[in-house]
Amino acid sequence: MLIVLTLCCVVPTNIVFAQSVNLDVEPSSILENSQVLSLTGLGIDAEGNGPSLISATIENLTGEKIDNLYLELIISAAKVGTIAEVTQSSSRPFSLSPFQTLYFSNNDLANERIPGISTPVTFSGGLTTEGDNFLSNLSGSTSLPRDVYSLEVILFRVTDARGRENLARDVAEIGGGDSGALSFDESEIYLKSPGDVAGSLAEITNPYPQFSWEGNTGVTYRLLVVEQTGQDSPESLLQSAKSSSPIGEGGSLLSFENLDVIVEGTSFQFPASGAQSLEAGKTYYWRILKTVQSSGDSEDVSSEIWSFTLKDASKVTATLPVSQEAEQAIVELIGQEAYQSLKNRGFTLESLSYDGQEFTGTAAGIKLDELLQKIRDEDIIVAGN
Repeated sequence: MLIVLTLCCVVPTNIVFAQSVNLDVEPSSILENSQVLSLTGLGIDAEGNGPSLISATIENLTGEKIDNLYLELIISAAKVGTIAEVTQSSSRPFSLSPFQTLYFSNNDLANERIPGISTPVTFSGGLTTEGDNFLSNLSGSTSLPRDVYSLEVILFRVTDARGRENLARDVAEIGGGDSGALSFDESEIYLKSPGDVAGSLAEITNPYPQFSWEGNTGVTYRLLVVEQTGQDSPESLLQSAKSSSPIGEGGSLLSFENLDVIVEGTSFQFPASGAQSLEAGKTYYWRILKTVQSSGDSEDVSSEIWSFTLKDASKVTATLPVSQEAEQAIVELIGQEAYQSLKNRGFTLESLSYDGQEFTGTAAGIKLDELLQKIRDEDIIVAGN
């Protein structure tokens, strides 16, 4: 259970209730340099032999011995509540000699010891109901969801005269600051265009589409594009493409692989050379990959799989139905006079271009409905010229 303590502190805030004891907790460089916090990388199954992720110092500031001391540790998440709470066993308190300083890590606590203290340090307690649900909801994921996580460490003393007396408290947070604190799930990649989630029947007409996505800046990405074969799943096709090296690193394209390139940035234009051309009438899948430095190791991160079908632009003549609401939105965009002029000259709505991507046929109708809903929800503000 004590290995859960490795979820702690990057932004410590020390609060001392009495100037007799100082308590300070510091993060390791593993936490400071991680782009994503990996549970496996933290060594949560290492039983006290994992990486040293935190170090703590307890200092007696007086010339007197302080006895009957205990530690209490509370791990919380802003969106979840208290995840775990453990308190040192009442039968095993420890003492601080005059001006004594103790130094220990998460591994020391997991091994039930604090260097300099002869008495074993054991804890009672564990995961709360919220904590059990939180871990269950991870569903095997190795990365913690975006949230502000905190570790509260309390040093207290128990005497017959005063009962429990808190001597020092240190609250440490991770994921909530602007000073380099870790932001969870910032490793995720969000695709923008072309196409949509695999199976959405999105269509494009440009054989040299602009691929774009959202993700961390200053990161190297890998773009994979494969052709639907009718036999293999999109996942297996992309996994096979991933197993070979990119073109720029000495690799070659597989028979069903159209593009495999390393990209500096978050967009890439399908090239006229160095790739297998996209063909009208065929469906393609694409995905973005990157490698991030995780806690103690590196971790591969993949985007969703998106798909699109390339249509022959010369054969795309289907006219989209325009509702009264859609007509009004167009009028607000281009003006009543311009809209009426286009109608009088026989123009019809055959495709929809949005965010650098062109939609035709059924996909265009679906996208038009989505945009109108965003206008109704005021997510998109329509302003006339």
